[in-house]
Amino acid sequence: MEDQIHSRMAKMHEDHRGTFLSLCEASPEDSLLHAVSRYGDTMFNEVQLERFVAELNELPAEKMNSTIRKLAAAAEFAIASHGYLYFQGADSDRL
Repeated sequence: MEDQIHSRMAKMHEDHRGTFLSLCEASPEDSLLHAVSRYGDTMFNEVQLERFVAELNELPAEKMNSTIRKLAAAAEFAIASHGYLYFQGADSDRL
């Protein structure tokens, strides 16, 4: 059962419209949201994820789209399982 949960949580979610990345780039420079790179890989540990979730929860209601809700759920899952949340950036070779 636990393997099924991990498998479902590990599925890739694409930000096709770039709304999450645009939000990250517009966030204050000292925020963890701003640390998510469009081109490089980003990984947050359990401690960082606590702050990341807090930043997501502070967003205005109109910014809470399905991508943000899925990321918040994935972050909460990673915190509960003492894991990490990994964002794969678009490698410049793939652009």
